[in-house]
Amino acid sequence: MCDSKVEAISESLLPHFCNFVLLLVLFTCLLFGCNSADEGQQQKRALQRDALKLRMGQALNPTDPVGHIQLGKVYRELGEYDKAIDSFHSAIALDEKHQHAYNNLGLVYIDLRLFSQAIDMFQIALEITPGNAAFYNNLGYAYARAGLFDQAFAAFRSAIETEPTFVDAYYNLADAYLNQGSYQDAIPYYVEAIAMDGGDATAYFNIGLAYEESGEFLQAIQAYEKGVSLDDSEVEAYYRLAQVYQKNGDRLMMRRYLETFLKRAKGIPHLEEQVRAAERMFDR
Repeated sequence: MCDSKVEAISESLLPHFCNFVLLLVLFTCLLFGCNSADEGQQQKRALQRDALKLRMGQALNPTDPVGHIQLGKVYRELGEYDKAIDSFHSAIALDEKHQHAYNNLGLVYIDLRLFSQAIDMFQIALEITPGNAAFYNNLGYAYARAGLFDQAFAAFRSAIETEPTFVDAYYNLADAYLNQGSYQDAIPYYVEAIAMDGGDATAYFNIGLAYEESGEFLQAIQAYEKGVSLDDSEVEAYYRLAQVYQKNGDRLMMRRYLETFLKRAKGIPHLEEQVRAAERMFDR
């Protein structure tokens, strides 16, 4: 249940990478009954029009690296990664010191799971523009995805030191600790991030897990219940609440959340193991 955030001066990769439950994003169109597939097609056509306009602009001004970068960003959104890479390389050929070309190229490499190449690109961007918090954050994310957590921790801390209000770096550092099982180290960074932006359901579910694994059951309960109040569609959260109430010795509340979980989890394939465990808990 996490969403790691990669920011790049208004260039974002993904919402903190998750350890607990993947939140589902539901799109609803009330007025005309349209669905998410229709919206996706409309967005794709809009991006294709943007790409056409940018290519026309390049024809008028072929030596402008910014035009290549903008086109590369559109291609990345379209998932046309080869074209995006070509566009960013074209920008670099025109201006080898354009930090945003390297940064955006790094984001494409993350999309392609080429984390070593991504790390190289973010490092070059930082050599050109030292002390850029967004580039440090992206570098930390690439290190974390590559499993190089010590380097990731250092990069995220550099982002925070450079820009103390950069909330995504706090979440990403907390998520990295969470995924490493360093639960007590994760908690203060979640606390600081939530204090800055109020937190979403994912943030509360993740800090709840950190509290639970640290043996702080009351804080875990409060965090999980806050998460559920923000998004009551996350079925596994009810199972986590039942477990932590059991650990805290409250069987009445445990059974309440087990009932809710079992009712909602029936027929969801990835929750079959939790359903069986919940049934055993309920029958004891």
